[in-house]
Amino acid sequence: MKLFISADIEGVGGVVRGEQSSRDASDYAHARKLMTAEVNAAIRGAFDGGATEVVVADAHHIGLNLISDEVDERAGQIIGTPRRLGMMEGVDKGFDAAFFIGYHASAGTPKGVIAHSYRRRVAEIKLNDRKVGEVGFNAALAGHFGVPVVLISGDEAACAEARALLPHIFAVPVKKGLGAYAAACLHPKQAQNLICQSAREAISRVSSRAPFVVSSPVCLDVRFTTASAVDRCLRLPGIELLDGASLRYKARDVLEAYQVFNVMADLAELVHHI
Repeated sequence: MKLFISADIEGVGGVVRGEQSSRDASDYAHARKLMTAEVNAAIRGAFDGGATEVVVADAHHIGLNLISDEVDERAGQIIGTPRRLGMMEGVDKGFDAAFFIGYHASAGTPKGVIAHSYRRRVAEIKLNDRKVGEVGFNAALAGHFGVPVVLISGDEAACAEARALLPHIFAVPVKKGLGAYAAACLHPKQAQNLICQSAREAISRVSSRAPFVVSSPVCLDVRFTTASAVDRCLRLPGIELLDGASLRYKARDVLEAYQVFNVMADLAELVHHI
């Protein structure tokens, strides 16, 4: 049983503001420790449940967040950027299941803690007219390679988003949003124990879980927060202008849509002041 873990930081228990999730922030070192501990809890539970191989993709920012020598030594690690498959780098290597650890809700979600969709200038993403955030788009990419996402941990809003898309997913809410940058959090040890227990059970039920599949071809719609982001992305071949803030790309499949979106998202953030 091969397991792929995509690990973000904003959905980790005890992480609620940019002062914790940004690399140059005052409390980032503590957030890294919390993230590493939750990932280790997922790894431990997965092996207890029957996993034979685990690979973790460090999926936040530039992929250098996990404290590598404190990660469970039984797991492989994918770190650094840029990467062809972004947050899901490695999922194409023949895995049986995937976990999302430390995930957050999509941009604009009420009481979603540090809610966003990949980049701060991305307001909304749709695949074939279905709104998705990082949970949905990453699950769709996993589904493209036949990998079901069977567990998610994060705030209550992220867990609700995942359940709406994947009704049978094991969801582990480690905090409840009180606003965009505040939450009522479980004690870290309690959060880690819940993740471990759920991971063990999720692995035992992988055979009954189906991948999330988005039918091809895929219509990718992206709405940005600035017109300048649209201007930059229009330089890519095949991009259509829908209105002053929205673009469309007609992709052969989810893989192409995901790769094109990652380039669009990078272009949108190319200049910081406009």
